[in-house]
Amino acid sequence: MNQVSTREQVFRYSSLLLLMAGTVVAIPLEDKPLGFSLLALGVGCLAATSVRFAQHIILVFISIGLLAATPISPDIDDAHFLTMGGYLSLAVLIPLFVTRYIYKESVIRFPIGKHTWTKGHIGYLLLAAVLSYVLLPLWMSTTGGYQYWTVVLEPLQLFVLFLGTNGLGIWDELFFIITVLALLRKHLPFYQANLVQAVLFTSFLYELGFRGWAPFAIFPFALLQGIVFKKTENLLYIIAIHLTIDLVLYLALINAFYPDVLNIFITN
Repeated sequence: MNQVSTREQVFRYSSLLLLMAGTVVAIPLEDKPLGFSLLALGVGCLAATSVRFAQHIILVFISIGLLAATPISPDIDDAHFLTMGGYLSLAVLIPLFVTRYIYKESVIRFPIGKHTWTKGHIGYLLLAAVLSYVLLPLWMSTTGGYQYWTVVLEPLQLFVLFLGTNGLGIWDELFFIITVLALLRKHLPFYQANLVQAVLFTSFLYELGFRGWAPFAIFPFALLQGIVFKKTENLLYIIAIHLTIDLVLYLALINAFYPDVLNIFITN
């Protein structure tokens, strides 16, 4: 990263602080007017930064603006499923299209070939499964957080729920790690870029129903996903971690709604 003046650093960090504040206010706190106002101020700060910084970070603002306008919820109604899916797709595709075909850069990549699945990596995957097995049912039983979802014991409805939970898990990694973190890392030290993406990651999942004390578990998970990706440079691995947790989430949701079904948890 090139050296920048103190004045520009002030505007850079101001824009990022406003990005995080606007996201938290617009999405978890659901104050859209104030949240969009903060995001607009953050975009305004980009005018006093370098062209390359502004070009990359404006894409994050655009995508977050789309998320703030998205009717975010775990509802699996067909119309909502398609509407939310459309907004989420645009949040990923717009930065990808702009960087590849307008900026002519490969900032956003989907690396899958460098990682070797060692015993340590498999062990970490198993640890994620064990921790989610303990924490997810405990969170549901102590906060009632499962009530944000709808679970119907019918094959088609269960299949749609499975697709929804896993599809959102894959999207989380494609957006927050592959897209947002990549754009931020072009201009910030890794730990700062990772901190910003973790705030955005946690805000989005809060709106999906992960409330109560869930953010205190999701925030470190988001940080770890960034760190794991930095070390492995492998998209498939971070998706495998996320989908392992989502499988436990799926089973725990069924058990929370129907305690006599899949009664396999010790902390429910």
